[in-house]
Amino acid sequence: MEKIEPDRKHFFILTLVLVSIFFFHLLLEYQKFEDFTSVKYHPIKAKVLSEFQKITKKGKRYTLLKLQTDNGIKFFGISWQKNLKKLTNSAIKCKVLTKNISFYKYLRGFFAPVYGIKVKKSNSNSLKTDISNYITSQHKNMTAKEIFSTLFLGTKLHKQTRLHIQTLGISHLVAISGFHLGVLSFLIFLVLTPVYKLFQDKFFPYKNHKLDMMMASLFLLFGYLYLVGFIPSLSRAYIMLILGYIFYIRHIKIVSFETLFLTLLLLLAINPAYIFSISFWFSVFGVFYIFLFLYYFKELKPWLVFILINFWVFVAMQPIVHYIFPTFAISQLLSPFLSMIFIVFYPLELFLHLIKEGDLLDGVVLKLLDFHTITVPVKTPLWFLMIYIATSLLSIYKKIFLYLLISEALFFFLKFLIFNF
Repeated sequence: MEKIEPDRKHFFILTLVLVSIFFFHLLLEYQKFEDFTSVKYHPIKAKVLSEFQKITKKGKRYTLLKLQTDNGIKFFGISWQKNLKKLTNSAIKCKVLTKNISFYKYLRGFFAPVYGIKVKKSNSNSLKTDISNYITSQHKNMTAKEIFSTLFLGTKLHKQTRLHIQTLGISHLVAISGFHLGVLSFLIFLVLTPVYKLFQDKFFPYKNHKLDMMMASLFLLFGYLYLVGFIPSLSRAYIMLILGYIFYIRHIKIVSFETLFLTLLLLLAINPAYIFSISFWFSVFGVFYIFLFLYYFKELKPWLVFILINFWVFVAMQPIVHYIFPTFAISQLLSPFLSMIFIVFYPLELFLHLIKEGDLLDGVVLKLLDFHTITVPVKTPLWFLMIYIATSLLSIYKKIFLYLLISEALFFFLKFLIFNF
């Protein structure tokens, strides 16, 4: 059945509804902000999502805690308290100094001193911890332990490992995102569909197996989302997946700029703080450039689309990425190739860890991370970024699309010019 475009009238009404919900949620957030900052030292109950040991320039030690309060506020707490035991996954009580927190900082994410930390309970025996121990026990090298714990459970990487990954341009592969959710969704379909069809053919042939598999996929992925702690990038991808399924069922065209725009509005309406999230905008532009490629080149053979789209998204995202992360290395050119390999690597590693052979490819992974190249600072000027984004959004018109290609070529030329000098 041919997919239909969203009706313009309904599209306009839905846009108004979502914008209204956005401002309503913004008002609710402001009320929560006023309540939170109403006293100088606000008592809270929170879960410690992660912790980092830091040292000031003067050599004084402190602990940086990523906290989530009972009412959903996430922030970084700075504690000077000595002799703190490992707090990750623990529930704590403390007081937050709210003196210098503005509404802007509150939405974007803030740092605030915390005092009088008391541990209520520890979740050290939680399912996530047990799975993490199961994964890390299969590796001898600490870097490999980090990589695979992050890959499957979204745990934090140490700074040095993170820098190596950024140099290779594969941060989007290691940090759990929509890319991983898509692969997991495909694996669920692949594994469960043959089993389901055996029962369907005998007991309920009238059922739509695709619809049932979609529901099973969403249910299982929600369990995974809960396990890893509703990581924002994964939560956004999950909502986009739900919308994709709804559009599919309603025979609405999924790969269209209108549906992407509605998805963007819905996500911002659900959580206005996403407007300050870098990973959110990276994911939005990533999907936009995928749609843009398919808009012009969907008639190509599927295998050619698969290859070219990885290179296209990598090139198209460069001016945006280098505005936030102003570092370039020749090794980043491996990113499109590694993205294609990852489609096989990720499910293979998942299988190897299930059969307790997770270290089988550690040598290859560690050699890749040891691949060092010279890095140079490459910062996208704000004026160029603004022109580039405007050109991108207008490139649904063929003539403007040519200018987008020219601007990408120009950016790459200047980048290599800077690298050679």
